[in-house]
Amino acid sequence: MDAASVTLTRSREVRDYLSEIEFRPGKSLGQNFLVDANMRDLILDASGTEPGDTVIEVGPGLGVMTDGLLQRAGCVHAIELDHRLVEHLHRRYEGNTSLRIEHQDAMETDWGAACRPDPVRVVSNLPYSVGSRILYELADPETAPLSVTVMVQKDVADRLLAGPGSDAYGLLSVRIGWAFEVKRIRNVPGACFYPPPRVGSSVVHLSRRNVPPAHLTDPERFERLVKFAFTRRRKQMRSILREFGCGNSVPDFDLDRRPETVSLEEWALLSGGTHS
Repeated sequence: MDAASVTLTRSREVRDYLSEIEFRPGKSLGQNFLVDANMRDLILDASGTEPGDTVIEVGPGLGVMTDGLLQRAGCVHAIELDHRLVEHLHRRYEGNTSLRIEHQDAMETDWGAACRPDPVRVVSNLPYSVGSRILYELADPETAPLSVTVMVQKDVADRLLAGPGSDAYGLLSVRIGWAFEVKRIRNVPGACFYPPPRVGSSVVHLSRRNVPPAHLTDPERFERLVKFAFTRRRKQMRSILREFGCGNSVPDFDLDRRPETVSLEEWALLSGGTHS
């Protein structure tokens, strides 16, 4: 079966093709290939990708999302770790000048450089093994892409959307919430993938904030404090701030509270910023 002729939205055809090329999806790499055309199109529609857009796709796999992106975007930059899939992608898209395929670990990507010149969109069925770490790197307010539309594990989506007081609220919630407005598009059944994942999945759309939730006088101090606090999330903020080297007096803030109750604006206040 020729790589270019495989219909990637037919599960049986994908299974037969993988068998033919002796490719076994790796659990450690989170290789669960999306094979549902409706779900693929839902993600593409939610991304808002238009002709002329530059799009980064992490973990293109066999290329089901890539097929759709090449029909909508001006330029697609695909980052793939598995050399076998890189070879497949080169065969499938031979001669397509709108696609740049990079054999690279997305965890070693310089995302600040990759997301410039602005604007850049990220659209992907993220490898579940590294999805949350990639999203964390993308959420640098100085270099964040215009939007991020991705398939992730449902529990990661819950953390992205979590607010203060929720068990799912933590470092990732604060980091993402500072840079983006977050929306869950759809929960996704396992039948949409081959092989089906053992965990639930969700499509989320992140839109870059035009204005941050609050003013920061020292963004690096803000990030250090939030990281420091959530490694001690069962402690009271009084103890955390003392260990961090802050004073014990913060106007209009109850120091008996714990990190999972602190809002974005309050983190800015605690780190020395002011409300916007």
